[in-house]
Amino acid sequence: MSVLTEERLIQFLKETIEIERDCLDRIIAEGTHPAPDDILARYRDLIQSIQKEQDNEPSLNEECWGWIWEIKEGMNLIQLYGRLAWLNLQLLELL
Repeated sequence: MSVLTEERLIQFLKETIEIERDCLDRIIAEGTHPAPDDILARYRDLIQSIQKEQDNEPSLNEECWGWIWEIKEGMNLIQLYGRLAWLNLQLLELL
């Protein structure tokens, strides 16, 4: 059985935190506006990268992850930040 490496998990955490930071910089002024395309694209890339690791990390196949794979169009920055916060916690638990 393959395993998701600690280095890969830390890379995912780093990317998550970087996107969270960019969301936070804009939340006060733009929190309820749709997330900017560049931030949403980075989030989409991150989710797709994590999803590709499902064969290496069985817990990524658990039901609780199902909703995170669905990337909602038109998410605002607050909603996106909430998803990132959940993702951050889940990645920490995998370490």
